[in-house]
Amino acid sequence: MKIALKYLMVLLAFMVLTACEKMQSLTESEQVERTIRQEVRRDLRALNTLTDAADATEYDGFAWRRGERLQIRQRQDGELVLLEQAEAPEIIATAVAQKIPSFSLVRYQQGWLVVFTTYVNPQCQVVYAYAYRGVLADTPLCSSEVFTEQANGQCQSPIQDQWQVFKEWFFAESMLEEGNPACVQSAAEFAGIKNSNSAK
Repeated sequence: MKIALKYLMVLLAFMVLTACEKMQSLTESEQVERTIRQEVRRDLRALNTLTDAADATEYDGFAWRRGERLQIRQRQDGELVLLEQAEAPEIIATAVAQKIPSFSLVRYQQGWLVVFTTYVNPQCQVVYAYAYRGVLADTPLCSSEVFTEQANGQCQSPIQDQWQVFKEWFFAESMLEEGNPACVQSAAEFAGIKNSNSAK
């Protein structure tokens, strides 16, 4: 009986260790995407109400943190310009009513980006990660291949009908100029892909 119990305990420990080895921790990209998905699902009603309020204005961008002045931007010649005299008290009132302590919204195409975070991935790309309310018809689905095939680009991952995880990335030229080894390697790989595509 004791031998059988010891054998069973050893077998159980082996199974747990094997399962742990198979479970890999999430990459930063996967963690960011999971966080955005969770936040949108948790605050869907609040985010819909806030973006509806923003959409009813003539402005193209808002940034606010409780206790600070609302920053309002409008697109001029393709650039978001901070407006010094503009006011939109309905946006703050909506955020307060929906218990949103801070936000950054940008009008993009036919919808709104909710800014979440920025990070540098292993391919030496600066990635801007957003939740997007709207439909992005010509934007490919996110995958690890999309990042390795394009130095700069955009992709999306649906959360539900009206909301997507939207990522936009640019190769970190400044890190390449500093001689970052990962960036040097990635630059060579992207150049190889570009040359290969040109030869087709």
